[in-house]
Amino acid sequence: MWYLTLVLLVALVMVAGKRGVVIFSSLAGSFLLLLTLIMLIADEFNPLIVGIIFAILLVFLAIYPQTQNPQVRRSALVSTLLVLIGLFLLVLLLVPCTASQGFSLEDTEEIEQFVLSVGVSFPQIQMVVILLSSLGAVAEASIAVSSGIWEIIAYQPQISVHNLWQAGLEIGRKNIATALNTLLFGFFGSYLTLGLWLIQLHYSLVTIFNNGILVTAVVGLLLGILGVIVVVLITNCYILWYYQHHKLAADK
Repeated sequence: MWYLTLVLLVALVMVAGKRGVVIFSSLAGSFLLLLTLIMLIADEFNPLIVGIIFAILLVFLAIYPQTQNPQVRRSALVSTLLVLIGLFLLVLLLVPCTASQGFSLEDTEEIEQFVLSVGVSFPQIQMVVILLSSLGAVAEASIAVSSGIWEIIAYQPQISVHNLWQAGLEIGRKNIATALNTLLFGFFGSYLTLGLWLIQLHYSLVTIFNNGILVTAVVGLLLGILGVIVVVLITNCYILWYYQHHKLAADK
């Protein structure tokens, strides 16, 4: 693992120069935040409270080091945080309905040697896991869309609101396609062995659709896709509002 980490750092420095060190530091900071989150939940802190606090910290850590333009940074932060709140509310509503928290039968062999009375809320942990798993794609989409729109404004300061909206949607469509591929490939790569397990052991469709691991993964995937789509629209709307408001103020 240490060799791969060193290779990652060298590759980032070769490609991005000093920015590569900043990006690597951001990744290391995110890892430490997640490790701290795990330790706090293990110490019986409320998973939802510490989860939402650390999710906000992770959003700041993902966006601030990646962007130098303050306008890009502001619009990406606002749109990502708004989507984060929306996803949190959806998770609160959807996860109790799935009843897929905790361990499934496929985990029995690995956990049978451990004490299972850990004293934490597995539904709340599942909510935190689903929320955090969608943050990366949402933050990445907001940065990409925000950077593209503000670059258009920089080169065409007199562009109309209608044309800017259309340009923003076009940028958003391309980023949505990329983000969807990333989420889908990550999903299939992570749960390929589970799929082979279910097929080889001839699980029925009812059993497959009620498998706790699969349900949690699918819910996380769908919320991640929804978050990417919504963050594109919110980023466009926020930048258009900001652009139109400041344009009118400048004209006065």
